[in-house]
Amino acid sequence: MDPNIIYNTQQALKTFLTERILSMSNGTGAELDSDIALSFVAPDKSFYDKHVSDEPTVNCYLIGVAEDITRRQSEPPRSYLNVSQTHRIHHKEPRFVSLTYMLTVWSKAEAGSAELEHMVLSYLLCGLGAYDFLPEDILAKYGVEDKPYGIRTQLFGNEHSEKVSGHVWQALGSTPKPTLLLSLSVPVPVFTPDVLPVIQEIETNMDNKSA
Repeated sequence: MDPNIIYNTQQALKTFLTERILSMSNGTGAELDSDIALSFVAPDKSFYDKHVSDEPTVNCYLIGVAEDITRRQSEPPRSYLNVSQTHRIHHKEPRFVSLTYMLTVWSKAEAGSAELEHMVLSYLLCGLGAYDFLPEDILAKYGVEDKPYGIRTQLFGNEHSEKVSGHVWQALGSTPKPTLLLSLSVPVPVFTPDVLPVIQEIETNMDNKSA
């Protein structure tokens, strides 16, 4: 069990966005600035005043944590024998938790800020659309154990995400911006494996005489 799994997954997401998505080429020789700021705080007035400059800032705000019932497992627990073959270890399947992030792009540039924001948003859309799972090498860097399930990515969230994002903008008192919703389906090992003894001998009583 890893009580830091949400934090570690978010650190992996940060590296994934900066190193794999916002640094890609558009095929024309022009690339985005790899130093684009990335923030995970609430995109409210305080965020705009303190964190946004003329250069684009990507805000990646966690707006929802819920069970991903589409990945709920019905198979029996996995099990294997220990080295000495004296005990069998039963592993129960993890809970699959969906982390939904609201991605927006911000800039204070007086001229062309909307065009710049939309270009960065396009990079996010095209880059994230090419991945079905977070890369294993990045997850391993932060000690996130995802095998054998993987952390699945899904753009545009689920059927409830748009409604939730609307509530978020209303709660923040902000004007809604073009938004990408990214959901990560994370396997969370909440169960402790059961260690059971292996039956090695069976005694049979063949005495069936009547009393």
